[in-house]
Formats: sequence, C-alpha cells, structure tokens
Amino acid sequence: MKKKHFVILILASVFLNFSSCEDNPVIIKNEVKGIVRDYTGLDGCGFIIELINGDKLEPVEINDENFVLMDGQRVILTYTELSNMSICMVGKTVRIDSIRELECKDLNPYSAKLPSDPFSLDTLGINGDCLGLALHYSGGCHEHDFSLTILPTMKNTSKGMLPVLALCHNANGDLCEAWIGDHVSFDISSLQNSNAHSTKFILVLNYEGSAYSKEIDYYY
Repeated sequence: MKKKHFVILILASVFLNFSSCEDNPVIIKNEVKGIVRDYTGLDGCGFIIELINGDKLEPVEINDENFVLMDGQRVILTYTELSNMSICMVGKTVRIDSIRELECKDLNPYSAKLPSDPFSLDTLGINGDCLGLALHYSGGCHEHDFSLTILPTMKNTSKGMLPVLALCHNANGDLCEAWIGDHVSFDISSLQNSNAHSTKFILVLNYEGSAYSKEIDYYY
C-alpha cells in the first residue's frame, strides 16, 4: 500500500510540474530587433515579425493599440509567447508587450530642387512621433533615397492654413525594373504646437503628375 501511495505522489508531482510549465508563458524582456512582413497572401495570416535570428513572430495582441504595423517596417520589441493556435502557423503566436520604430529619420531642409523620381505609396501610419510609409518603386541596381521636406508655403484648407510635407524619391539613376518594396519613417516632432496635443499637416508626393494630397492628423 505504501508503494502505491509513493508512486501516486511521484506521478502527481510530475503532472503538476508539467502543468506549471504549460501554464507559464515565456516572457522575452530583453528588446529584440525585427522586420515586419505582410503575409496576408497565406490563409489566416496577417503581419509577421521576422527577428534577426530568423525566428518568426505572429502577433495576436499588441499592448500599444495605436501602433500601426506596416510591411518592411524595422522595429524593436519585447514580447510574451502564447499557447494560442492559429490558422497561419508560420511562427510563434505572441503578445507584443512593447514596440517602437527602430529607424526614424530627421526631416530634410528645403531645397529649390527636390528629388522627384516616381514611386508608389502603399500605406502610412504614425507611431509616436514617427511617420511611417510603406512604398514600392522600380529599381534593384542602386540604393534609393527617400526624404521628407516641409515646403516653404502652407496650404489653405477648411481647417485653416496647414503645413505641407513632400515625400521625395532619389533613384540615383537606377534604370532596373524590379518592383521593390520598402519602408521609411521620419521624425515629425518638429510640427508640434506647445499649446495643443494634436496638429494637422498635408502630405504630397513629389514627382511629376502626382495628384496625391492627404490631410493627416498627428496626436502627441
């Protein structure tokens, strides 16, 4: 009888330890770097974060509900692994505990001759003080440069006079025809008004024939 009790106690201990391991999620407190990829072409998938070590994270929850994920975005984050199953199944399902843009360039000073090579703007979003932009362009043989510049004249709208920011593309003479996806982000904190917690501005694309003009709200 004593032996049976002893065996039962061992099995109970093993079961409790196993259950404890299953119930405790793995929390990654150290910040890690990654790139956001759009996997919406696969069944049940959305945005995936590819870490620099090759791991793939499938975010099912982001603590910062205002953070906008965009294809090609470079981020630094902490996360908690979850036991959730998903249809996508390309990586670990996680809750993003903290996340921010890894790169956020300064605005360029105005010049009378801004670069004006064509490109396509896919999506945009503001994370903190960074305006992030996902875009495509034709190339593949040289590095391409994007800049964001405040134009010297403001635009009169129904909301008053608003600053105009021009997104500019320098293809550096690249004549190749691959369709390249990219992501850039810019620090727009210089637009802040110390007497308010939000402002508006207009974004235009600086290339011949572009009629794009979007009024954007910026909260801070």
